[in-house]
Amino acid sequence: MKKMKAKTNPFVKFHNLHLGTKIILIVFFLYFMLQAFIHLYPFVWVFNNSLKTTKEFATSTMAITQSWSFVNYLKVFSDFKGNGVVGYWSMFMNSVWQTMTYLLINLGSSMLVAYAISKFKFPGRNLLYGFMIFTQTIPIFGAGAASFKLQYALGFYNNPWTIWLGWGMGFDYSAFILYGTFMSISNSYAESASLDGANEYQIFGKVILPQVAPVMAALVVQNFIGRWNNYGTSQVYLPAYPNLAYGLFTFEKQAMYTENADGVYFAALLIAAIPGILIYSFSQNLIIKNISVGGLKG
Repeated sequence: MKKMKAKTNPFVKFHNLHLGTKIILIVFFLYFMLQAFIHLYPFVWVFNNSLKTTKEFATSTMAITQSWSFVNYLKVFSDFKGNGVVGYWSMFMNSVWQTMTYLLINLGSSMLVAYAISKFKFPGRNLLYGFMIFTQTIPIFGAGAASFKLQYALGFYNNPWTIWLGWGMGFDYSAFILYGTFMSISNSYAESASLDGANEYQIFGKVILPQVAPVMAALVVQNFIGRWNNYGTSQVYLPAYPNLAYGLFTFEKQAMYTENADGVYFAALLIAAIPGILIYSFSQNLIIKNISVGGLKG
């Protein structure tokens, strides 16, 4: 039987290190502890204030709550309304369909555009690449008025059945990132698969796409959080279909009619943040696990 290796105590390992290495490790430890505190403190502060009554919140926003009542979280589902009319669950479902549709349409079109430009030679290829770069240089506020007039004229305004057509351009930041990723993949993979009888769809789906899985996972997380927290789309294009972010944006208008409005607002903030936290938690292992996986195997 093989002898099991005894686990070495990490403190013993640290004790045996060179003095310079110990100092470096301590500095890194303190730095990351500081970063953890900076990023966790806002959540702790919001959670603490979500439990307060209006009187406690008005007295001090920094003091630890004395009530420890979770009634504000229950009030989110009854008193928290977007535009003063739309309830929490309706806004939640609006956030879900807007976010998931955006991810499917936007990332799908960006992936196809980036793959075509990076891996195929055809007339106008450089022009399309230049257009991809050009779209990243126009400030969103500069194109906002023209975009609104165009989508209004096409019947996209306040229309959930057609608004998604404006999300499928495929020449945005995601396409730019995927273009660089596809360019970094050797053409020898596609050539080898082609010699084995694979067609273009099989090459893309079974050879190329698995190699960009970590990048796609990162883009999914980034775009999910960005779209989930986006209130501009509901505010400008879909005012009749407010999402949670837009509901939080407009909640101040109804705050005077809501008991413990400040606590309800902070409770709604934390509840709205849960999906983003979950999708990042489930995706980070995929990103880390696949980041070092190569396509060549012996």
